[in-house]
Amino acid sequence: MAWFYATLLLLGVALLTTVAVRVLVGGVARARSHRPPDRAAHGSARRILDERYAAGELDTAEYEHRRRALEG
Repeated sequence: MAWFYATLLLLGVALLTTVAVRVLVGGVARARSHRPPDRAAHGSARRILDERYAAGELDTAEYEHRRRALEG
């Protein structure tokens, strides 16, 4: 019967270790994903905004508002 409890103990430790590793690695991955956008993404957003304005999807006031928001 002692082997049953030893097996349960080992499975429990393995499960706790797995959960701890996933939480720690997931936390690190989430922290890295919240970094500020790089300049290439900013340029891409500005390009899309310019294209939408040129296509007539945005009026001048909306375009200016969004452009100022992008420039920060």
